[in-house]
Amino acid sequence: MMSFRPSTVLLCISMLVLATPGTGQSTYRMDAAQLLQQGDIELRLGNSERALQHYTNAIQTDPGYGDAYMKRASLYQRLGMYTGALQDMDKALELNPYSEHVLDRRARLKVLMTDYKGAEEDRDKAVSLAPYDTLIEEHRADEQLLMQEPLKAIRSLSVMLGRTPNDPWLHLKKALAHLQAEQPVEALDEAALALTLDSTLAIAHDLRGLAYERLGRTEEAFTAYDRAVRLDPGFAMAWFNRGRAHRAAGRGAAAEADLDSALARAADLPQVWFERALVRKELGDMEGALQDQSRVIGLSPGTMEALFNRSFARKQLGDHVGALYDAEQAIALRPDDPDAWDLKGSIHLLLGEHGEAVAHYDRAIQLDPTAAQPHYNKGIALVMAYQLYEGCRELHRSQELGATKAAEAIRYFCAF
Repeated sequence: MMSFRPSTVLLCISMLVLATPGTGQSTYRMDAAQLLQQGDIELRLGNSERALQHYTNAIQTDPGYGDAYMKRASLYQRLGMYTGALQDMDKALELNPYSEHVLDRRARLKVLMTDYKGAEEDRDKAVSLAPYDTLIEEHRADEQLLMQEPLKAIRSLSVMLGRTPNDPWLHLKKALAHLQAEQPVEALDEAALALTLDSTLAIAHDLRGLAYERLGRTEEAFTAYDRAVRLDPGFAMAWFNRGRAHRAAGRGAAAEADLDSALARAADLPQVWFERALVRKELGDMEGALQDQSRVIGLSPGTMEALFNRSFARKQLGDHVGALYDAEQAIALRPDDPDAWDLKGSIHLLLGEHGEAVAHYDRAIQLDPTAAQPHYNKGIALVMAYQLYEGCRELHRSQELGATKAAEAIRYFCAF
């Protein structure tokens, strides 16, 4: 039997330690991890630029450190720099190709970038790698709801509820999916199940209100919304939904009061400002409507409907230059929207620019030949430009398409 002296064994161990690869890599990893910690501290202090620099330094210190790429990707995403975030996540996945965590995060990012196909592929891979990870499965259902794929969401949520049937929030998400799928009866059932598990859920009553509205059961909808705001007076969306229901029922003052309450609780929701603008417009408060539409545009600059409505309000208040600007912005957002072209034509008409008006009405008619309003407006513009025959022809055409006010204009201008 071969024996070794203690000194020989120690020598062999020393040689193994010296020969072990990765010692330098370990040092780099420790330095990079320390830089990530410093970045996290700066981020908590609100210093995004310094945090970003620390994360970048960590990547430069250890280019094979996947966590560093994910840290920087998270910050890029938070700052709205989605392309940079995606590049870092791609690199992290290259380093860790079987990481369900990275795939999960990248899927959520791709939803924000409206790459729904790519998001679905990443999510499916994540689920296949971690088939029993309930959080990843729930993220998939959330994304399916965001992507307006309610039937897929219903299937995903049904699988999860098969494992955890007493989760009220899964029942609520399934109720929302049924609403998206125009299945209000099933939505009512799921919301009811959620309430049996937790009777304090204001959102369950809010969803029931939406379902009752879809079924035309207006008073039951109001009862559900009333319960929602009583259970949680700080729940802005319940005030919003009840206000919207009041507006649909022709109760303008009640609608405005509820929307005021919603905005007192959540002033950063553009859809609430938009709804109140519509209410104020219907109540004849054009100044208030204009202010609210401006808030919508400030919160969501790409909102075509807000631009359209603010343009209309400005036109009514005599601010034709401002109205023209908003109409041009609306056309830039949706160049194939006939209503935007029709509105811009009407502003040119108010400015006495009859040729410009007719050109815009022609574009609206080209986009939707069956719309009565552009034909009517074009008829008026031609009459005002002393082209009576052509104008009356357009007025008659608008009457054929259903423009009720055309009859009076025809009697006044076309009795020849």
